[in-house]
Amino acid sequence: MKIFAVLALLLGVLAVLSAPAGRRDGYSPEVRAIALNYAIYRNAAFLYVHRNNPPDGTVSQTALDLPDGWRALRSWAARVNGGRCYVYGSASAEEIAAVRELFRGSLAVGRAENGRLTPDGLTPLPAFIPADSLVSVVAVR
Repeated sequence: MKIFAVLALLLGVLAVLSAPAGRRDGYSPEVRAIALNYAIYRNAAFLYVHRNNPPDGTVSQTALDLPDGWRALRSWAARVNGGRCYVYGSASAEEIAAVRELFRGSLAVGRAENGRLTPDGLTPLPAFIPADSLVSVVAVR
């Protein structure tokens, strides 16, 4: 009987250690859902501006090629300004960290802080982006 208890314990440890990578990041399912929702919106917005080279202004969500059934979990916005596309919206620090991890630490993704994109603090952001927002930026021209 003891051998079965040890075997069950080892199988349990093995199951925990072999969990999918997405489950080992420490984020709750809600945080991961927000991060993925933003990533889908961001990618659709960036694809739209690269394909269409729109003038400065807000990019309508209806213009984006989003998956069927997709709905925004937050009020994400996309706007072209001065040759760059900014995708932004309200998010907690944990959600911003999850998005940065999803994009493998890209310096083009971060939080709006004092008119700059952090973590590097070098990229200036336009005044229309609210402080503490989750932001991604890409050149479009």
